[in-house]
Amino acid sequence: MRSFSYNNDMEFLDMVDEYVTDDYVRRCLLGSLEWYMVMYHKYKFRYHVISLLGLILPTFVIVFNDIQDFEGMHVFCKVTISVISAVAAIANGLGSLYKWHEKSVGYRSCTEQIKCEAVYYMAEIGDYSDPELRDSNFLEKIEDIAAKENKSWSHLEMKKQEDEDSSIEDEQEEEKQKGGKIWEKERR
Repeated sequence: MRSFSYNNDMEFLDMVDEYVTDDYVRRCLLGSLEWYMVMYHKYKFRYHVISLLGLILPTFVIVFNDIQDFEGMHVFCKVTISVISAVAAIANGLGSLYKWHEKSVGYRSCTEQIKCEAVYYMAEIGDYSDPELRDSNFLEKIEDIAAKENKSWSHLEMKKQEDEDSSIEDEQEEEKQKGGKIWEKERR
């Protein structure tokens, strides 16, 4: 089974360039595929970097925690543990906040749907067997796929915004509760 690699994607784009004869259809198809492929690889890379940081950094915390007993290493290790822990927490937060994994999966799914339709189009089967309607059916299908992906992306962004808003509301509620407790203490 072939993986979703950059080289495989480029081979498919070369095949499209060779077998799609209509210039307008070829430009639309290549533009769509290239954009979704680039976005997939970009978000996949970000997700993998953040995931690796989340796996590796806590291991360093354990190591530095064990060596802090050596003479003169206590302060250095405490600072190092704090910094590493902060970086790991920030990395984890960035991954959750920006939803790079979900975005990469969405872009890959869209890419594969377009590739599937492109294969049908190039083979002139299914909705693409009628020469009169072939190009318009294909372009309409690509637009439908892109519209669905855009709707999914918008939903993901709205969910991200709702999560941010609820987090801010939780912080504000905590501050109100703390402020009320301080006021009660002062009143006594």
